[in-house]
Amino acid sequence: MQIICLICLFFAEVLYAEIRTETPNTISYSVSNMSFEEVQLRISNELQVNAFNIVHEINIAKSLEAVSKSLDKPPLIEKAISIGFCKPSVSYKMLEKNIDALLYCPLKLLIFQAKDSPSISISFLKAPQLNEQIDPKKLDETIENIITSGLD
Repeated sequence: MQIICLICLFFAEVLYAEIRTETPNTISYSVSNMSFEEVQLRISNELQVNAFNIVHEINIAKSLEAVSKSLDKPPLIEKAISIGFCKPSVSYKMLEKNIDALLYCPLKLLIFQAKDSPSISISFLKAPQLNEQIDPKKLDETIENIITSGLD
């Protein structure tokens, strides 16, 4: 009986495990074992624990809902929050050699839930190679670590 319970727990964990996807421009995680609000709170807390300042949180779903109403179309997104965040030391290094890095200040990630979907997605744009002082892969890894730590 205990073995059956352990097997069930294992498969339940696998079914709810975070799923990572990557494109040339983005990295995304999807989870279905937490509420939207819990994911948002955990990611926000993890950003702050890692000394990132949250600059803004924009409720994108609210804006998209207004647009869908004006177009007389159903909304596509249930919930969506864009979080802008920065760490002054990282921002300074990004800007020091390339002022175009302002396009990435603040850094952003998106937490969203598509209409009729049980899963919550967390996505961000990969950092470009802006200068030799900031390794974009290391910055992406930092953001990924924040997401995975927040989801654990």
